Parts: sequence; structure tokens; C-alpha cells
Amino acid sequence: MPNGGAPRGRAPRIFVPVPSEALRYVGSILEAGAEPMVLGLPMDLPTGGVALRREWVADWAEVFCSNNELDALLLSAAEPAELAGLLIAALRLDLPAVVVPAEEPFSVALAALGFAPLARDAAGISIELARTGRPRPSELVEGFSLANALRAGLASGAGPELLVHLAAIAREAGVVGFPQMIRVLAPESPEVADSYPLEIHGTAGLFAHLGDALHDTRTVTGRLKENLPPAPPAPEAAGSRLVFVRGRASGTEIVCRANQGLTEISGDCRFCSSEEAAVRAVESGLVDPSDLLVVVGCGPRGGPGLLRLNRLDGALRETDLNVPVLTDGLPPENTAGAWASLATPEATAGGVVGRLRNGDALRLDLAESLIRTGARADEIRHREPFPAPAFPGFGYAARYVRAALPPLEGAGFG
Repeated sequence: MPNGGAPRGRAPRIFVPVPSEALRYVGSILEAGAEPMVLGLPMDLPTGGVALRREWVADWAEVFCSNNELDALLLSAAEPAELAGLLIAALRLDLPAVVVPAEEPFSVALAALGFAPLARDAAGISIELARTGRPRPSELVEGFSLANALRAGLASGAGPELLVHLAAIAREAGVVGFPQMIRVLAPESPEVADSYPLEIHGTAGLFAHLGDALHDTRTVTGRLKENLPPAPPAPEAAGSRLVFVRGRASGTEIVCRANQGLTEISGDCRFCSSEEAAVRAVESGLVDPSDLLVVVGCGPRGGPGLLRLNRLDGALRETDLNVPVLTDGLPPENTAGAWASLATPEATAGGVVGRLRNGDALRLDLAESLIRTGARADEIRHREPFPAPAFPGFGYAARYVRAALPPLEGAGFG
């Protein structure tokens, strides 16, 4: 790991993952006299969810970068999990890193965290950082910048997955108290993207609109608020928001993404032990419009690795069925309808969500932030717990399942 940039007499070496948007900067890096180290992400990723994918990418990138005398990283990826994994590797090695700007929520969050330049060329910045060795990731990731990332990401339309990856980044950086910060700031951060299109105003325009809600923290190009444009007209109304609901007796916590004006998510439970079972139930017509679809076994330990329920969302769209969904996994990005996700403790960890049954009346009160059910607490307590999955051997997924943290602690290895 370099102490102050590339050694004298050697061209700066910059890691560029492929396939990614960063690949288009290879020519610029070469022209500037630096050496791009281009390598694709591994194809043999373990089967599982977004947190498992992130951890695998972080471990792989850490090994690759530490073995190749790199001076900086120029990062982009198709999935937020992969981009978060690359940034975690940068934190572990404390290598200067620049994220290629993009007008999508997780990249917007990383710009607010200080890693994506708002105006200057990303390749040029990465070369500067490779030569000077500053700023390091450990100098950028702290409580105020994480608060910026949370607010900006949610404002641009991010869902619960943002919370998980930012929590993992905070944990890697040693920032204490971020899970508690999430619970305070997330409900106060409404989405404004629908009435404030990023493709028109850009990330810098969004930051200008957020104004005093963002701290003026350090970034790879200076202070966050330097040279922001005047704030464009404010959106007329906020969009969806995240609400945390809790069960007082059980200790259950659920993150609800609900459109403005929705005060509860409720229905009679239709219990499914996996996403596959839920898809079959929807396609077979077994789910009524009055049901609340409960899908478990999708959390960090159950998935494994925290599954995003894309297939279920597709089945609901194809059948034109608009029912709320409760899961210990993740909702798809940009999905319609009411989703309650990241139910903790998850089913495979003995959570109450795994003891719900068909016909149980369930109400998630968004106004009071409470969980109400028609089944008695002692009745639920005496039901058979959800069985933990068996992952034989000592493979990556098996080790993850034994040690995985809850989602709001990052869902990484404990």
C-alpha cells in the first residue's frame, strides 16, 4: 500500500474493473502517462443475494489490488452490490478511489459520500490521487459524509438496499452508530426524484436543492458544496418514504417503503417459505387481492446473502396483482405497490416473521410505527420456528450464513 502516491519513476497504476463505465477512461489514463490495470470481476460468484455478492467482490478486489501495487482505483459497476464491494476493498487497503459519476441513486449517494466528482473528469481525478495519495477513503468516510450519502441516495429514489450497503461501508470504516443514524434520518428523507428528474438537473442540482440538509464535507475534488449551481425550483411534493415499524413484544423491526398518504399496510397473511413458493402461488391464482403476501427465507442467513425479490415482482406485474408484500429480503428497485422488507430478526434466525401463518390478520401501522396482528402472542410463540437452511461444507456461502450480520448492520460477515 503506498504511503504518498505512486513511487518516483513509476507510472501510476490505476485499477479499472470491467465491464463498467470506467472502461471508457482507459485511453485518457494512458494518454496521461498512467497505467490502467484492467481486469473483469470474477464470474464464479457464489449463488445468493446482494450482500453475499458484495462481500465476495470486496474480498476478490482486496486480494487483486494488494497483489498488483496499485496506486488508485477508478470504480463503476452495473450493480450497487458490486460497486459497494469495490469501495469496501478500497477502504480495507486505504487506496485512493474515484467513482465514475452516474445519475442513479447509489452513485448519487457515493457522490455525496465524497467519491464521485460532480464536474471534473473522473479519470483525471484518479490520476491526481494516484500521484499524491490523497485523499484516502478513510479520510472521506465519517459520520457527516455518511449522513449526506443517506439523505442524497434516498432523495434520488434509492430503496432499502441503500441502507444495507451504506451500513456495510460505515462498519468497514469503523464509524460507530450508523445503524441508529439510519433509523433517525431515513424516515425524514423523502424521495424527490419523481418531480425532480436527475437527467435534467443532475446530481449537482439535486445537492443544491438539498442545501442545508447536506454537510459541507470533504470529497475527492474539494469541499462538497464548492461550485454547486443555484438550486433549481423545488419539487411540488415528496414521493415515497421509508418508515420503520416495530413489534413491542417480539422485537421485530420492518422497513416499509410506502407512497405518500399511505397510512398502513395490511391484509390476511398468505405465507410462503421462499421466493419460488411465492411466485408459484401468484401464478397459480392462490393469492387474493385482500391478502398480504409474506415471503420469508430471503434474509442474510436464509437467502443466503439477502435476496432481492425480482422474480416475484415480475410475477405480480404479469398477473396484474396489486398486493402488499412482507419479506425478510429486499424489494426490487423501482417497484410499484407497498413493500415491507428487511424484517428483522429474519425467519431463519428465529424471527416472528417466520411463524406467521395463512389467514393471520396483520397490520403495519405506518402512522404509529407499530406492528399489529390478530394472532395472540403466546400462540405465535408456540408455533414451529422456521427451519434454518443447511449449507454443507465450508464454502463461501456456508461460512457467510454462519456469521452474517443483520441488514442494518451491513449484512456482512460478523
